[in-house]
Amino acid sequence: MSTEKRFFDSNFEVFLADTQESRQINYNLRYQVYCDEMGFEDVDKFPDQMEMDEWDCNSVHILVRHKFTGHWLGGLRLVMPESPKFPFEDWSKLSNDVTQAERSCSVEVSRLCIIKEARRFTAKRFAPYGLPEQEVEEGNVRSIFNFKNQSRSLMWGLIRAAAVFCEAEGISHWYFIVAPSLAGFIRKHGFDMPQIGEPCEYRGLRIPYRLNVANILANPLWNEDYKTNFYRYSEFAEESAEKLRVYR
Repeated sequence: MSTEKRFFDSNFEVFLADTQESRQINYNLRYQVYCDEMGFEDVDKFPDQMEMDEWDCNSVHILVRHKFTGHWLGGLRLVMPESPKFPFEDWSKLSNDVTQAERSCSVEVSRLCIIKEARRFTAKRFAPYGLPEQEVEEGNVRSIFNFKNQSRSLMWGLIRAAAVFCEAEGISHWYFIVAPSLAGFIRKHGFDMPQIGEPCEYRGLRIPYRLNVANILANPLWNEDYKTNFYRYSEFAEESAEKLRVYR
C-alpha cells in the first residue's frame, strides 16, 4: 500500500491518555483551542493553562501526535456512563429521555479539538511551535504538513481509535452534540448519525446525535488507512524511560 494511501498511519499516532501526565497534555490542548483560540472558556479560570471541568474525572481521553516531531496536535474525550447523566442532557431537549439501559452501554464524545497550527494548510505556519518548515524525510515516509486533508485526517484518526476502544469496552453507542456543519461532514462520509433532539444554543447552534459503534467501525474509510488504532501512553512512557536508561 502506498504512503499516500496510508497518510495518517505514515505520519501520526494515537494514544490512550492513561496517565496523569498524558491527561494534562490533553487539558493543555483543550486550553489552546477552547480558551485561547475560540474563547469558549474563560482563560482566567485556568491559570495553569489546563482546561478541565467536572466531567473529566469520569472520562477517557485520547490524543494524537505527529510521529517524527512528537508534537501533540489534538484530542477528544469519552464521558463514561457511570455518571447519572451525560453533559449534553443539560443543554438539549431530547425526543426521548436516555434510558438507563441505553446509558449503561454508551458514552458521550466531547472536547474534540485540533490545534490551529495543525489545521492550517501551509508548513511554514508550524514553525513558531517547533514543527518543521519543510517536509520531514523519515526513510521513505514524508510528513506532508501542507496537505489540505490533514485536519480531517487527524479527526478521523481520533474517531477510529475511540471506536476501537469502545468496542473493546463493550460500549455500543455514542452521543455527540455538534454543529450542523460538522454533522453534515461526518454524514457525507457514510456514517449513520440520527438526530435525537432539538437544536440548542450552546456556543453556537448544536444538535444532539446518536451513533452506533459497529456502524462506525464498518465504514470503508478505514479500509486503507487508520490501521494502527492506538497505543497506551503508559507503555510509551515506560519504553521511553527504558531507552533513557540504556542510552545513559
